Amino acid sequence: MPPMSAEHKATEAVAKKLVEMIGARKNLDAIKELYADNAKHVEVMGGPGCDRITEGKATVLQKAQQFHDSITIHGSTVGKPITNGDQFILPMSLDSTFNEGPMKGMRMNMQETALYTVKNGKISEAKFFYPGCGMEEK
Repeated sequence: MPPMSAEHKATEAVAKKLVEMIGARKNLDAIKELYADNAKHVEVMGGPGCDRITEGKATVLQKAQQFHDSITIHGSTVGKPITNGDQFILPMSLDSTFNEGPMKGMRMNMQETALYTVKNGKISEAKFFYPGCGMEEK
């Protein structure tokens, strides 16, 4: 097997660090440390008060902080990243109860897979894949 490219190695290093930080429930610190200033998040869908695309590290951090403040976390998992060049995928889950808004009091076990793109040693984009609201997996 040929040796991994420098790009692949750099992406694997970012992926490993992200997994460590998410596993330690340091998601906000991970954004501060591992994201590029111009990073963006792309969700499956938008909704009231939740844009589909969030651009800029500061805005991504603010949105993540608001989400964190609005839930009680009962448990979470983070899987093993799979890397391909400047990208990696990462399965995650979050068992939480919403503390405010229209879903207040609802407990949900959210499953998602994220596709991260790494440029110059920082996460430049994260795309999230998950079943839509009201949809059941079969």
